[in-house]
Amino acid sequence: MTLVRDGVETPDAEVPESVASVEGPGFAGRLLTLAVTIGACILVLVAVLEAVDVDPVLAWNSIWNSTFGSTRNFSETLVRATPLLLVALTLVPSLRAGLYNIGAPGQLAAGALAATWLALHLGGQPQAVSLVVCGVSAAATGAIVAAIPGWLKAQFGVNEIITTLAMNFIVISVIGWLLNGPFKGNYANLPQSDLVPDNSTLPILIPGTRAHYGILIALAFVPLLWALDRSVVGYRLRVFGANQQLTRQAHISRRRYLIGLMAFGGVGAGLSGWMQVVTIDRQLYPTVADPVGYAGLFVALLGGLTAVGSVVAAFILGALLHGGDGLQVGANVSPEIVQVVLGLILLAYAIHRGRSATREISIQKRRLPWRRSKR
Repeated sequence: MTLVRDGVETPDAEVPESVASVEGPGFAGRLLTLAVTIGACILVLVAVLEAVDVDPVLAWNSIWNSTFGSTRNFSETLVRATPLLLVALTLVPSLRAGLYNIGAPGQLAAGALAATWLALHLGGQPQAVSLVVCGVSAAATGAIVAAIPGWLKAQFGVNEIITTLAMNFIVISVIGWLLNGPFKGNYANLPQSDLVPDNSTLPILIPGTRAHYGILIALAFVPLLWALDRSVVGYRLRVFGANQQLTRQAHISRRRYLIGLMAFGGVGAGLSGWMQVVTIDRQLYPTVADPVGYAGLFVALLGGLTAVGSVVAAFILGALLHGGDGLQVGANVSPEIVQVVLGLILLAYAIHRGRSATREISIQKRRLPWRRSKR
């Protein structure tokens, strides 16, 4: 594409940064983001432990033993990391495009509701049939719940943060009503469903543990994102997120990509809800989306909006969430300290992103206007 400024043509090699940036960060930049992510987690954890007068070495040993001390502990880390990774990987494309889908809790809960209802009605079917039907239905339900805010933004310009948060309240409130009424189980006088049958559960990956094949489903999204990045659709997504003027000039459908990106994020959340109810908890309950929903967004941001970075961030966060339970026994520290650490890391990330955005705006203001050549 040839651009001109003040009547002077500029070849592709001299395209301004705002346009060239659609190609995305290079490998070195992604590697640096990954290293900073790991370093930030360690430094913040040490600083918080020192602030509450806890020996960081003792606390670290407790977290390590709780995470890697045995096959069972390692499998629990995988169980924690799997839904986080699914949510994060499917949120990456929309976040790159500047869409902030905060509705993962509602989308996860909606997928869990669909999977539970179908599993309870497919008790006599083969396991393969039940798994496929429940999984696809959960993904589709999560996508539909996520697509509604996307359509509202495309049609009326409604902020997706507000609409996705509203959908969270609506879906979770509906599930709470159902579990206290027509969907309430007969096992106990609690707001929870009946146990799903055995034919609807995912196979176990590590015998004797709760680690299941869902981790492989989550990891399958890594090569999918890699292929997407190198496809025509991936390039259009980068253009869509980088420059609205280029989007219009390239005849890219803003409506289609808004709805599609939001729906894709709902797919991962719906699948996470399916895995949670059919394999881990075996029943639906009001807080099924805690803490995965919002934590998945945190993983995507912490991973630098990259597939590999999200894998590392999901495993680190899964280790912290599971290892945090061991802090109370091994170091006499409340496991809630892990939530404080995660909040501080997210706050630091937000400050960093804000400063980067401010610098970018100041750079853009100093640039002379560019326009596409008519040739």
